[in-house]
Amino acid sequence: MVAVLIGPVSALAAIGALTLPGDVLFGWILLGAGAGILVAFGASRLRRGRETASGPDLPVGAATAAAFVTACLVLAGLLATVGGVLTATVPVLLVAGGLGAGYRHRVAPPTAPEPHDRPAPRPVPPVPVADLATEDLCVAWRRSYFLLILATDEPARRLVVQRRQDFLDEIERRDRRGFLRWLDSGAKAGSDPSPYLTTRS
Repeated sequence: MVAVLIGPVSALAAIGALTLPGDVLFGWILLGAGAGILVAFGASRLRRGRETASGPDLPVGAATAAAFVTACLVLAGLLATVGGVLTATVPVLLVAGGLGAGYRHRVAPPTAPEPHDRPAPRPVPPVPVADLATEDLCVAWRRSYFLLILATDEPARRLVVQRRQDFLDEIERRDRRGFLRWLDSGAKAGSDPSPYLTTRS
């Protein structure tokens, strides 16, 4: 599970580092260092006892500082790719998923094996881009950038790339002038075109 998350976490952290202003990034590094120092001294006292503690636990402090800065960069990457509302739901979903998994592990009864002849569920086809409201189209465009980062194989990546092209074509068809304004502003792969469009319904 940890190995699967390394790629997406690294990609989001890199995006966060690129999108953050330099002073904000430096401030988070200082906060991470401060948190690491506090945890290092606290871990040293807990491990050796208050009277015999002679120095900070540097490995624990360094790991804490790295984890703090990485978490901040991942959150910044999420904000840049999927927006604030979705970013706020990620920690809630992770906590809820962890609690739910622990609860099921304790109380779930043994289940009978599923029969092999049960038909596989059919995938739900995506909503045609022409049926999306313009605001929903812009949100879908930004989400697709996150899906592109998480694509684990070439067929899945091709599907996401084709879907993103459909989004761009539809945005340009609805509001070509706004679409060109967005491109002229230095549009990025995960940026939001909606502020540049005249029709958002």
